[in-house]
Amino acid sequence: MDEEDALPFPDPPAPVAGPRLKDLLATAGGAWRVVPGYVRSRPWRRGLMLSEYLSYRLHKRRGEARDHVGAYGAARIAFAINRGSGRRGLVGDKLLFDALLKGAGLPVPELVAVFGRPAPARIQRVVDEDNLRRLVSDPGMLPLFAKPAQGQRSEDALSIARFDRVADCLIPVAGKPVSVPAMIQRLRRNHRGTGYLFQRFVRQHPEVEATVGETVATVRLITLVLRRNIHVIGAYWKVPRHGAVADNLWRGNLIAPINAKTGVVGAALAPFDPDASPVAVHPDSGRPLEGMELPRWPELLQIARRAAGLVQGLPLVGWDIALSEDGPMLIEANTSPSLELLQIATGKGLLSGEAGRLLKEAMVEADRARRNEARQRRKRRRQLVRTRLGIG
Repeated sequence: MDEEDALPFPDPPAPVAGPRLKDLLATAGGAWRVVPGYVRSRPWRRGLMLSEYLSYRLHKRRGEARDHVGAYGAARIAFAINRGSGRRGLVGDKLLFDALLKGAGLPVPELVAVFGRPAPARIQRVVDEDNLRRLVSDPGMLPLFAKPAQGQRSEDALSIARFDRVADCLIPVAGKPVSVPAMIQRLRRNHRGTGYLFQRFVRQHPEVEATVGETVATVRLITLVLRRNIHVIGAYWKVPRHGAVADNLWRGNLIAPINAKTGVVGAALAPFDPDASPVAVHPDSGRPLEGMELPRWPELLQIARRAAGLVQGLPLVGWDIALSEDGPMLIEANTSPSLELLQIATGKGLLSGEAGRLLKEAMVEADRARRNEARQRRKRRRQLVRTRLGIG
């Protein structure tokens, strides 16, 4: 195979776009019918755009409008709660954060090789094409999941199923073959210094794999540490379609609500299509989604709580947790955990109920802490000036 014929990475699909505002307004009966109610709900306080207001059908549920936030509003809430923490950068570095979790005895995918950064002890370092060939030539290493040490949205991620020695290509689980020279070229261009990780592919629990396929479907569990207590704000399941590289929703996958107390899954939705009907069975496997009880759910909750306690200086975290054949496994942590997707999955406003009350309290606490810290800084500066002037 010529190098030109093998793409550096499988082509990601175009991000799934939601309906246009023009179409939403036409469906709702025109701007004159919906804009007055939208303005009365004071959307600027919650970063709720008109298109989101219509997608949530809030023009028909006006009493619930003030409990809903937009994507910008959800990001603003997460930033406000986590703003005072100095640990946001640690969570963003997957190499360091996984080492922290592993050191605390929490389950994470096994790291086998690193590109672009010094490797931990007894971990291989991929420097050039020969290093990569040696890594993937060992049948005991495959399959592998490769991803950037920094970044989001699974961009440049690759599931390596096998290595074709004759064509000198990596054969992914989904997508076109990737030539080794093209792979190294891409890594050198995009991930030198920031790092790129090669991990053991997570084998899912047999029941989960039979339902969603080989692509790892992670649970997004959102925890909040408030006054030294760890609360679970909510949970949803990112349900991949067969052939998807990862479970990110922008790739056309589904989202399903989870009862955070029991681990029972509700009907899934296409998150960017407000007209889509709930999906009770997986569209590819035909196995039921609604009513499915996720395996080892109490253990998953315990692991998430332990992880949240480990980084309690970072109050709000969205944990991506895989349901592996060996039990729940922490994949990633997110300091901006897409709270609006919890809203989409459940159909309820983020600021409603117990979760809304806790988030509001956390924002008040964070604001109070920032004000106290500002007062202490001013006090220290005044004392420093007095000391230098020999006053008092």
